[in-house]
Amino acid sequence: MRTLQRPETFLGRHFAPHHLFLTGALLIPAFLFQPNLLVRIGQVLLFAYLATMNGKRIRWLYFAIMVSSITVFNLFTPFGQILFTVGPLSVTLGALRSGLEKGFTVVGLVFVSLASIRPDLRLPGRLGGLIGRVFYYFERVIEGKKRIRPRRLIESLDEVLFELYAPGEKRAGGRSAAKTTTPLGYAIMSVLLILNWALVFLASPLPF
Repeated sequence: MRTLQRPETFLGRHFAPHHLFLTGALLIPAFLFQPNLLVRIGQVLLFAYLATMNGKRIRWLYFAIMVSSITVFNLFTPFGQILFTVGPLSVTLGALRSGLEKGFTVVGLVFVSLASIRPDLRLPGRLGGLIGRVFYYFERVIEGKKRIRPRRLIESLDEVLFELYAPGEKRAGGRSAAKTTTPLGYAIMSVLLILNWALVFLASPLPF
């Protein structure tokens, strides 16, 4: 039986897997409750950086297209001040802002998942184990999205999933992954949670 290991990552050295998962879970409501769009975009960039610190590759073009697509589709339900008109479509400030909020929210949640899920995550109980595996497979599918082709959606998705559970292979969480959180890990966790939750109460909505 072969064992496939990922390279050691910064977060892998300093966070136990359940503490990293807990940090991500506590960051999600602070992100969703954030009233300021610019702060929310900054949070998305922070989560993307954390994902890279967890050994994940960010395909920026893919996520830029995702945000743009959500925003454009949202423009077809206009409301608020009219900014300009393109043919029969009136582009309004309310629809534009709402589309950007939805787009960055979806991408931000994906980045939080990529930053906080490790292959060696083990949640207690049968339900916890199932939730952990769902998050792990979701993260691996996101990593393999370059191989998912719209014209061969089912076949290409099946190929990615087969790679995750190929017979005779055992996947490990990475070389020397931390089983306990280091003092630096606790410090990073505290700063992230305090900063993001403080911004929920200190940041004001944009005036437009």
